[in-house]
Amino acid sequence: MSTCCQTTPEKNSLALKTIALAGNPNSGKTTLFNALTGLRQKVANYPGVTVEKKTGRCRLPDGSRVQIVDLPGTYSLISRSPDEVVAMEVLRGLRKDTPAPDAVIVVVDASNLQRNLYLVSQLIELGKPLVVALNMMDIAERRGLRISPQRLQDELGVPVIPVVGNKRQGIDELKEAIAKAVVAPMPDWALPPEMKEELALVGGGLGILHDDIPHDQRQAVAERLLIGDREGDLRDLSQREPVKSLLDSSTNRLAALGIDPMQADIEAHYQWIDHVAARSLVPACAAIGDLARAAPPESQSAKSPSMTERVDRILIHKFWGLLIFAAAMAILFISIFWLAQPIMDAMQNGITWLGTFLTTRMADGPIKDLVNDGIFAGVGTVVAFLPQIALLFLFLSIMEDSGYLARAAFMMDRLLSRVGLHGKSFIPLLSSFACAIPGIMAARTIENRKDRLATILVAPFMSCPARLPVYTLLIGTFFASMSAVGKAGIMLACYSAGIVAAVFTAMLFKRTFHKAAPSSFILELPTYKVPQLSIVARQVWSNSSQFLKKAGTIIFAMSVVLWALSYYPHIPAVRAAQIQQKAVAQASLPGSKIKPDDAADNALAAAQSEYSYAGRFGHAVEPLLRPLGFNWRMDIGLFAAFAAREMFVGTEGIVYATGNPDDTGTKPLAGAMKADRYPDGRPVWTIPVAISMLLWFVLAMQCMSTFAIVRRETGGWTWPIIQLVYMNVLAYVVSLIAFQACTHLFG
Repeated sequence: MSTCCQTTPEKNSLALKTIALAGNPNSGKTTLFNALTGLRQKVANYPGVTVEKKTGRCRLPDGSRVQIVDLPGTYSLISRSPDEVVAMEVLRGLRKDTPAPDAVIVVVDASNLQRNLYLVSQLIELGKPLVVALNMMDIAERRGLRISPQRLQDELGVPVIPVVGNKRQGIDELKEAIAKAVVAPMPDWALPPEMKEELALVGGGLGILHDDIPHDQRQAVAERLLIGDREGDLRDLSQREPVKSLLDSSTNRLAALGIDPMQADIEAHYQWIDHVAARSLVPACAAIGDLARAAPPESQSAKSPSMTERVDRILIHKFWGLLIFAAAMAILFISIFWLAQPIMDAMQNGITWLGTFLTTRMADGPIKDLVNDGIFAGVGTVVAFLPQIALLFLFLSIMEDSGYLARAAFMMDRLLSRVGLHGKSFIPLLSSFACAIPGIMAARTIENRKDRLATILVAPFMSCPARLPVYTLLIGTFFASMSAVGKAGIMLACYSAGIVAAVFTAMLFKRTFHKAAPSSFILELPTYKVPQLSIVARQVWSNSSQFLKKAGTIIFAMSVVLWALSYYPHIPAVRAAQIQQKAVAQASLPGSKIKPDDAADNALAAAQSEYSYAGRFGHAVEPLLRPLGFNWRMDIGLFAAFAAREMFVGTEGIVYATGNPDDTGTKPLAGAMKADRYPDGRPVWTIPVAISMLLWFVLAMQCMSTFAIVRRETGGWTWPIIQLVYMNVLAYVVSLIAFQACTHLFG
C-alpha cells in the first residue's frame, strides 16, 4: 500500500507494534488469536460501527510485546459487508482509531488452500510484511492432502508456519516468525497484454501525483483503480487529474476490446494461486521432493467422500435435514427454559436479598424507594433473565463452532428467500428469540444493506424472554380452566404470531421500500469439528457481557425515570391518611385475608400510582386505548413496558395494590385483575381483553434499548422511528380487530 493512501499518523517509536490477524471466515483465526493473546484481550466496537474490535497483547520469545488486532473474517479486500469494510480499512491503514499494522499474520486453512490464497494474493499487493499461519494441517492430512510449508514459503517469499490452533501446535514458532515478517515479492500476474499496457499508463499518472511510490506498488494501486475498487483510500485519488482521465480512457479501450478488468484480475490471481498450490501440494504416496507432479486439492479429495460430506448428506437433506433441524431447535428452547429456570429463581432471590440487605437500615424516603423500586425492580428484573441469554448463546456457540449453524442457515435460505429475507437472516432472527439486541447486531454479517435492513426491521417480532412473564400471567389467569397442552398451544400461538408478522413485514418491505432482485446467498460450509471449550466460553462471556452493558444501562436509566414519574407528585397527606384508614377498616372486617398494615400500604401505593404523573398519563391516553379493551391501569403498565416489557407485571402489581408480585407470586395479582370492575359492574379484564393484550405484546415495539440499537445499526433516526410507528400501529390494528371480534364471540 502506498504512502499516498495512508491516513493514520506516524507512530511513536516507543509504541507497541501492531500486528493485524487476517483470514477467511472459519479459517481458525479466532482460535489463533486466543492462543496468541491468552487472557490479555480487550473487546469493544469500532467507533461509528457496531463491528466488534478485538485486541490483545502478545509477548514474543525475545521478551518484546506486540498488539494483535483480530480482524473480522473476509474473503477479499474488495469489501461488501460492514465486517469486511472494517477489515479492509484496518489493513490499508485507513482507520484513525486503529494504528496501521506493522505486519500481517494471514491465517490460511490448509484444507482449503486455493480459496484461502486469494486473500493472500491481495495482501501481497498491499506491500505489508507478511507471515502465513498454515492452520488446520491435521484436517488437511485426514483428507489425504500433504502440504509442504517449506515449498509454500519458497513460493510466497514470506515465513509459512504450520499450526494446529485448537491444540496450540506451532504457536511458539508463529511468535518467532512475527519478527521475521517480510514484504512478499510482487507476482507477475498473467494479465492480458492490453490490460498491462493500460496499467502502465494509469501507473504513470499516479507517478505524476506521487513520485515517491515504488514502481510495483504503483502498479498495484493502478490495478485496484482499474478493476473498479475506488472506495475508501482511493476515492479521492480516482477523481484527481490526470488519473481520472487516464482511468476513463483505459476503461473505454478495454471495454471495446471485450476485456472485463475485474474478471481478468481474478483469473490472473487464480492462475498464480493454482501454480503456487500445485507446487506446494504433495500426494500422500509421493516423495517430498516430487512436487512437479502434485495434483490439485480437488483430485486428492475426490477419491472418497470425507466425513463432513457423508454427514452433510443427512444434515442438509431437503427433508431429513429440516426435520433434524426442527428437532434440534425444539430441544434447544426446551432446554433453555428448563435449565435456566432454577438459575433465574436463584438470581431473583439473590437480587431480592441484596435489595433488602442494602435498604434495611436506610431511612424511609425517596432514596430508599429509588433503590428498591427504581434500581432493583427495574434493572434486577433484566439481570434475572441473564441465565436464559447465556444458555442460548452457549447453544449457539456450540452449534457455530461445530459447523452446524452454517448448515442451518443454508437450509433456511430457500424458505427465507420466498418472503424477502436473506439466508443469513436466520441466525440474527434465531438470536432475537433470546434478545433482539444481539440479534440485530448479528445482522451486520449480511453483505447487502437492503437485506440487512429488512432483517433488523423484523427482528423485534421474535418473542424474547422479556415477554414470557406477561404471557404467563395472562394465559395462566384467563385460560386457567384449560389443560397444560391448551395453555402451551396458546403460548406457541403467541410465538407463531410474531413469526407471521415478521414474514408479512419482510414481504411488504421488499415490495415497497426496497424493490430489488433477490441477492445471491454464498456461504461457506466449514468442516465439522469438536467445539473448543475456550472459544465457546469466551463467546458466551463476550455476548452476555455486551447484553448487560447495552441493555442494562439503558434499562437502568429508564427505570429511574419511570420510578420518578410514578413517585411524583406525592398524594396530599390528608388524602393519604384517609385512604389508609379506609383500607385498614376494610381489612379488619371478618373474613379479610390481608393484614391491615399491608392493606394500608397497598392502598396508598395504588392511589399514589393513580395520582402520579404516570397515572395521569394513563388516564390521558385511556380514550385512545379503550377500543382495544384497555383501561388506565393497563395503560400505566404499557407505559412502563417501554423500558422493559417484563416491567408490565410489576407495575400492575402496584397499580392493583397487591404488593410486589416477586415476593408472593402472581396469584394475588391475578385475583385482583379478575375482581376489577368498572363503575357499572362490568369486569375490566375479560378473555377478549387478555387476547388483545397478548397480541399487543407480540406485535408492539416497546423495548427502548432495542430502539437505541436499531438507531446505531442504521446510522440515524429514520428507520427506528419508522419501525416504532409501524409496529405499534400494526399492534393497535390487530388488537382492535381481535378485541372487537372476540367481544362479539364471547359476549
